[in-house]
Amino acid sequence: MCFKRFEQFRGHKAAVITGGTTVRIKKSLAEYTADALGEQIVVQKKYKTGDQLPNEIELAREFGVSRATLREAIRVLAVQGMLTVERGRGTFVNSEVKNYKDVQFGDIGSLRMKLIDLFELRRIFETEAVRMACERGTEEEIRDILDAGARVAACINRRVDRTVEDQRFHHAIAIASHNEFMVHLVPMVYRAVSETLLRFGTDDILARGTLNDHALIMEGLERRDPELARNAMYIHMAHAIVSLRAANVGEEIV
Repeated sequence: MCFKRFEQFRGHKAAVITGGTTVRIKKSLAEYTADALGEQIVVQKKYKTGDQLPNEIELAREFGVSRATLREAIRVLAVQGMLTVERGRGTFVNSEVKNYKDVQFGDIGSLRMKLIDLFELRRIFETEAVRMACERGTEEEIRDILDAGARVAACINRRVDRTVEDQRFHHAIAIASHNEFMVHLVPMVYRAVSETLLRFGTDDILARGTLNDHALIMEGLERRDPELARNAMYIHMAHAIVSLRAANVGEEIV
């Protein structure tokens, strides 16, 4: 894709309809680059699971964007679970890319709603997902959740980005629920949440209560106590909603 194609998107604003009102929201060049690269992976099948992407300079030249823009696009796709960035080795197509076969690429990117609405949705189904994980998960699956939770805590304590590890934590819970629809639904909604947080920079707000909330969720899982795990997840989502409202981002349309 050449630079001229991206130039037409500069300043472009996506139309969003909410409550009968159309709201225009600017989409960044990095997001368009992520869309184009994602299309190469999912639709064109240019890169397959496990493939290493070309180096940063080559990809930036292909899309006609700066290396900084390309890095941000790769980060967007890493948050979505499509790519894995391995320091010192390169960027690889994630095995989870197979989940995209169930939806047309771009569906998540075009899903526009209030950030708080997304967390209210998560509060509805992730509380049940963690309850089912307690009841149905194998020992190995529970261990995977606990390991992922430990990595999230380590990221928070080191003050580094935890987005990918947090997604893996919640996805591991969905897998342990042994509900096929849940396995696909959780990553889809989490990608929408992550893209919103990337755009508005509110992730630091949510980090404050995550350590204690995750610890309680993991305690419920480790004890195989469905009600404790379910209530802890409900509290986790409630804390996020309260924090977003306090930060006055609850009415942002994304």
